[in-house]
Order: sequence, then C-alpha cells, then structure tokens
Amino acid sequence: MRWLVVLVLTGVVSSAAAQEAGVLLCAGCHGMAGEGRAAGGYPPLAGQPQAYLQRQLDAYADGSRVDVVMGPLAKRLAPQERERMAAHFARLTPPSSEAPSSSAGSPRGHTLATVGDNALRVQACQNCHGPGGSGRAPFNPYLAGLQREYLHAEMLDWKNGTRRTDPSGQMNVIAKHLSEQDIAALAAHYAREAP
Repeated sequence: MRWLVVLVLTGVVSSAAAQEAGVLLCAGCHGMAGEGRAAGGYPPLAGQPQAYLQRQLDAYADGSRVDVVMGPLAKRLAPQERERMAAHFARLTPPSSEAPSSSAGSPRGHTLATVGDNALRVQACQNCHGPGGSGRAPFNPYLAGLQREYLHAEMLDWKNGTRRTDPSGQMNVIAKHLSEQDIAALAAHYAREAP
C-alpha cells in the first residue's frame, strides 16, 4: 500500500487508482460496494458515517480496538489513507435487504431499541442510533440490517470492555447493564430491521 502512495505522490499513479487499491484491501471481506459479507460476519461499511468509520480505522491502527485482521490492515494505512477510505465508504449507498420487519422479532429487543429499560437504567438505542437503527451522523452508525452474529459479538465486546471506541463510554455502561439474553434480543431485532 505504501508504494502506491509514493507512486501517487510522484504522479505515476492517479489518485483514483490509489483509491481503488485501498478499496481492494477492504473488498475481500466487506465487498467492493461496501455491502458486507454475512459469511464471516463482516459488516457493511457503505453509508456508515465518515467520522464513525474513520474513528474505527484509527482505533484499529492504534490498538484501542482489537481485531486480528483489522488491526494489521489499519496499521498499514497512513492517517490520510484511513480518512480517504472512510470518505469513500461513507459515500456509498447502504445495501438493501429483504430483512423482514422487526414486528415479528423479539418483543424484548423491540422494547430495548425503542423505549429502553428504566429499571436497568438503559436508554433506548434509538436515542443515539436513530429510529429503526437508521444511524445518526456524525458518529453513531446504523444498526439496521447488520448481521445478528456481528451485532451480538460487538455488544459482548462492549459489555466485557474489549471494545472502547465510544468516547463518552456510554456503550460500555449500557452493555454492562444488559443480560446476555437482552443482547441476543437486540441483535436479533436490528438484524431484522431493513437498512
């Protein structure tokens, strides 16, 4: 990847070619259009807020978000490359889905997503992630249509403290208050929402 940056700076390769090379770095898991891959639990990147994507890439690069695949890849990218990658995927159209309505899903997941749980001192997910999990720029990603397994694993990472990319610390606190059954219900709920 570094050699492409050198070639771009010397005018040998266009910036479009460098951008495409960066996209190819991500495409194996996240798809050329950022649509994600259900097999393996690779989430879609298309249409996620640019600031959110860049924060995640920076966190992988500096080790504050740990992943055996993403960490080494993000470390290979210069800060400007991470910014360009985030901008590229943010501009893409989120994938459409045939996901059924959440009305047929877990009532508990729907309640946590839309109302929260005062007894657990957990606010509604939609307060930050938007109605139906649509996301709220600049930092809160959409959750609708993400793979259930991915959502479940990420919530467990928030709960056990291995994911620490929320500067406010709210996600860690919220996840700690949720039972594993609640986390499973939320993951199922948002996986069933249409993006």
